[in-house]
Amino acid sequence: MLKIVDAQTMAAIDQEAVSAFNVTGLALMEQAGRELAALTQKWVSQEQDPLILILAGGGKNGGDGLVSARHLAQAGLRVEVVLLAGSRLATETRENMERLTAQGVPIIPWEDGDTATRRLEQADLVIDALLGIGLQGPPRPPQAEAIQALNRLKTTVLAADVPSGLDANTGQALEPTVRADCTLTFGLPKIGLLHPRAADRVGQLFVKTIGFPRALLSADKEEVHYFDDRDAALCLPRRPVDAHKRSAGKVLVIGGPAQYHGALLLAGSGARHGGAGFVRLAYPKQLDTVVRCQTREALCSPLPAGPTGALGAAALALLLELAKEQDAVVIGPGLGLAESTLKLVREFLQRLEGPRAVVVDADALPGLVLEPGSSRPARIPGIILTPHEGEAGRLLRQPTEKIQEDRWAATRELSRRSGGTVVLKGRHTAVQAPGQALRVIGAGTQALASAGSGDVLAGLIAALSAQALEPFDAAAVGAYALGVAGSLASPDPWGLGVQAGDISRALPRAYGWLRGITKKS
Repeated sequence: MLKIVDAQTMAAIDQEAVSAFNVTGLALMEQAGRELAALTQKWVSQEQDPLILILAGGGKNGGDGLVSARHLAQAGLRVEVVLLAGSRLATETRENMERLTAQGVPIIPWEDGDTATRRLEQADLVIDALLGIGLQGPPRPPQAEAIQALNRLKTTVLAADVPSGLDANTGQALEPTVRADCTLTFGLPKIGLLHPRAADRVGQLFVKTIGFPRALLSADKEEVHYFDDRDAALCLPRRPVDAHKRSAGKVLVIGGPAQYHGALLLAGSGARHGGAGFVRLAYPKQLDTVVRCQTREALCSPLPAGPTGALGAAALALLLELAKEQDAVVIGPGLGLAESTLKLVREFLQRLEGPRAVVVDADALPGLVLEPGSSRPARIPGIILTPHEGEAGRLLRQPTEKIQEDRWAATRELSRRSGGTVVLKGRHTAVQAPGQALRVIGAGTQALASAGSGDVLAGLIAALSAQALEPFDAAAVGAYALGVAGSLASPDPWGLGVQAGDISRALPRAYGWLRGITKKS
C-alpha cells in the first residue's frame, strides 16, 4: 500500500530517488508525461478531432505537460502549448521544450494575449501544468490571469499532479485555483487532494507511481494507507478448480418492506456478481411475488411480517436458523425503521451464530447501540458497518458536517465503538478495523452517485467475506472493485446514466481488470 504524504515529504522522496536509486529527473518527467497523455486520450476518446491545449509553466510541472504534448502529437492528436515561463525553464523542462519544438508542436507564449486566449477558448481539453506542489502562496500574474481565464470556460480540465493554486498539504483553494474535472497526481497521493474541501477543484483523482522505487512509496508503518489497484488485485480470492456453489461462499441477504424491495434485490445482485456461489434472500412475505419474479439465481425465503410488511419478532427464529448455514450475512437494505424491526436487528445480531462476517447496512445501522463512553463496545465477530456520512453522524450523534470535516476520525471512532470493520462510504471511502492502519480507497467516480450502489456494495463485501477474505480485506477490496465497476459501466468520464444494476453487472469485468494488474506488477 502507498503512503499519503504532504508536499515536503514528496519532495524529499523525489530527491532520494535521484540520489540513492539513480532515477533521473528526466526519466520521472518522461513517465509522468506519458501517463498524462494516456489519461487525456481516454477523456477525449469520444470527441471528433479534439484540440488539446497544454497550459504550461516553466517548472517541472510544466515539463510534465510538455512531455504529454509530445506523446499526444505522436498519437496523431491536435496539440498546442500555451507557455507561461519566458526564458525561465527548469533544466529537464528546457530539454523537453527543445524536443517538442523539433517535433513541430505549436508553442504560443502567454504574452501573445489574443492568440493565447483564443486558443484556450477553442480547446476541447486543457491540461493544467502551470504550478506544482511547491507553490508558495497564492498564484501571481501571469499564472493567476491564466487560471482565471481557464475557470471562466466550460472546457474539460485535467490537472497535472495538483490543480494550480491548490495547497497540496491542506486542500485549501488559494485565490485563484484551477477547477479541474480530474487530477492525475504523481508518485504518491498528497493529503490535501483527499480533503473534502478540495473535491470541487480536484475532480476525479488518479495516482500513478511513474517509476519511483516501491521502497520509497510503501506505507508499512504509516497510520493511513492508500489502497490502490495493486493492493486490491493481490487480495482477490482465487476459486479452486474443484469449487462448487456451496464451497464458493454462501450469503444471506435480509431486506425489507415493499416500497424498498429494490435495495434487497440489488444487494443480492452484488453478492451474486461479487462471486458468492450461493445467495439466499430473506424478506417480508408480502414481497414474495415481486422477488420471485425478479430473481432467478437466488433462493427465496419469505418471512412472517406485520400488516405493513415490517419485520419483527416473528421472523427472528427463522432468520437465526437460516444464518447458521451461511458464510456471510447482509442485513439492512430496504429494511425500514419500524421499532419492531430495529428490535429484531438488535436481537438478531446479539444471538447470531455461524457466519464469519455480517454486513450491517442502511436501515439496520440504527439498531446498533454504540455508546460513546462504553469501555466494552458491542463486539460482534466479523461485523462490518457500511454507513454513509449521514448514517455515521447519527451513530456518533454528530452533525453530518462534522463527519465530512474529518472522515478519518469518524471512521476510527466507529470502529473503536463497534469493535469491527467500518466502511465510511463517499468520496475517498475510508475503511478501518481494530489494530489496523486506516485504508483510503483509491477508486470511485461519479458513476456511484446512483440509488442502490451502496446496496450493491453491501452484497459485494459479503460475497468476498464468504470467499474467506478477512472482513478488513473484504471491505477494502469490495469498495475498490465497486469503484472500478462504476468506471467500466459507462464510457462517459462523468458516469452519467449509470444505474446500480449496471455497476453490479460490471463486477466480473472489474475483477478481470484487477487480475490484469497483478500480471503487470
